[in-house]
Amino acid sequence: MTTLLRDEAYERLSNLLDEGALPSDATLSLSSLAELLDMSRTPIRDAVQRLSDEGRLEVLPSRGIRVHVPSADELLHHYHFSCAIEGYCAAELARSRATPAGERAIGRLEGLHAELAAHLDPAAGDFTRYFALDRSFHQALLESLDDAYISSLARTRMGFIGHPELQRPEDGALRMGVFACHAEILDAIKTGDAKRAFEGIRTHARLMVESTRIAHPPASGGAHAGCDTG
Repeated sequence: MTTLLRDEAYERLSNLLDEGALPSDATLSLSSLAELLDMSRTPIRDAVQRLSDEGRLEVLPSRGIRVHVPSADELLHHYHFSCAIEGYCAAELARSRATPAGERAIGRLEGLHAELAAHLDPAAGDFTRYFALDRSFHQALLESLDDAYISSLARTRMGFIGHPELQRPEDGALRMGVFACHAEILDAIKTGDAKRAFEGIRTHARLMVESTRIAHPPASGGAHAGCDTG
């Protein structure tokens, strides 16, 4: 039962972080989180430690808990992770597009991309759902290799930028930019253009880094903030 409660606390706290529902400028406590989730402190403590290991929360000795805000250097690390790992997965999927596994992976990406289209207007599209679909698209790319280790990297410190609270929900241009990047990546994969698939990931990674509300990392050669890759 304790394990189940610990897992439930982790999932619920993860969801609050994914929704941007925990303030990034406030210090929280185990008691306040336990009250928020209507759970005891023990499973909350275990969940907080797990999220701290993943780089989502920070435990401040004798002070409390806060949402971890990545530094400019960490954002650069995320950018390099996406370029290296996701870019490789996209390129490999472009090469294996005609295999049964490749066709299944592409079908999954197409479904996520089509659903994302309904959430591009900030006035009508739910930001939480939009953010989740964007993450799912990139998770599907990682899972296209059918390698459990690669698939698991998304929730490591080097994995996805899992901070919707640092994004701009009202920015329709950003949503359209993300959608255009997905379209470019998907088209490159479907046409077998491994190099263009890799470059599409590179562009998307830069776009996400530049969309945060904190200091940007240094520019990395050739990356740009749109998806007009020609």
